[in-house]
Amino acid sequence: MNRFTYPLLAFILMLASTSVFAKPVTVTIEGFAFKPATVTLDLGDSITWTNKDTATHNTTADNGEWASANLGKDQSFTRVFKTAGTFAYHCSIHPGMTGKITVRTAEETRVSIGKGIVSGRNPVLPITLDLAGKKAKQVYSGSYIVNAQGSCADCHSCPTYAAGHNPFKGENLQFNAPTYLAGGVQFGPFVSRNLTPNDKGRPAGMTLAQFKNTLRTGHSPNSPGSLLQVMPWPIYGKMSDTDLDAVYAYLSSIPSAVTPAPACANAGQ
Repeated sequence: MNRFTYPLLAFILMLASTSVFAKPVTVTIEGFAFKPATVTLDLGDSITWTNKDTATHNTTADNGEWASANLGKDQSFTRVFKTAGTFAYHCSIHPGMTGKITVRTAEETRVSIGKGIVSGRNPVLPITLDLAGKKAKQVYSGSYIVNAQGSCADCHSCPTYAAGHNPFKGENLQFNAPTYLAGGVQFGPFVSRNLTPNDKGRPAGMTLAQFKNTLRTGHSPNSPGSLLQVMPWPIYGKMSDTDLDAVYAYLSSIPSAVTPAPACANAGQ
C-alpha cells in the first residue's frame, strides 16, 4: 500500500540528545611542545595532558579558566570542557609552549556526525549526496536526525543493513545503500513508503509544506481522508521547523531508489 509508515514508536526522536558520548583526548607534553598543539572537541569531552619531558611543565589557559599544577615527568592533568568556544593555552613556565582547543557547539557536533555517516574513509552509509543548490550544513544536520536519532532506515529500507554488516549479529554497521529509504517493509496491512526523491527532487513526492503537514497532522497527500497508521507522526511532528527543514533537505539529497519487491517482513531485517 502507498503508506508513509514507521514502527510503533520504536525509536523516539524526542528522547534523543543532541550530544554524543564524551570521549577522552590525550595531549602529550614532549620536546617542549604540546602534541598535538591544536585539538577539536565536542561538548563534554576531556583532555588529559601528560608530561613526557624531564623538565617541569604545566597547562594554563590564556583567559585564566584553568591552570594545572606543575607537572613532573609522567604526571598528568585532566580537564572536561563543557563550554563551546576556542581556548588558547600555554605553559606558564615556558611561555613559548602554546596550544589551542576548539570546542564545537551541539549543532556543530550534529553536523560533524551527520557528515561522517555518509562520508570519510569508511562511511556507514556509502551514498553520494546531491548538494547542488542546498546548504551542506543543513543537509548534514538532517543526516544526523534521520540516521543517528530517527533510525529511519529500520523501517524504510529493505533490507536495513548491507550483507555482512548487521550490527545485531556482531558485524560492523553499514546500511544497505542500493535500497536506502526506498521503503518496502511490511507492517501488517501496511508497507513502508519510499522516501527517496522523485524526478522533481521531492522526498516521497512531497513538497516541503506537504512534508511538514504530514508530520504535524498525520494526513498524507497520498492518502486523503485518513490518518497515517504505524508511523509515530504525533512524536515526529513535535520537531522544530528548523529540524524538519533539515530532514527534508537531507531526504532531497539522497539518491533515488526503487522500492524492492517482495517486501521485507520485519523492520531492521
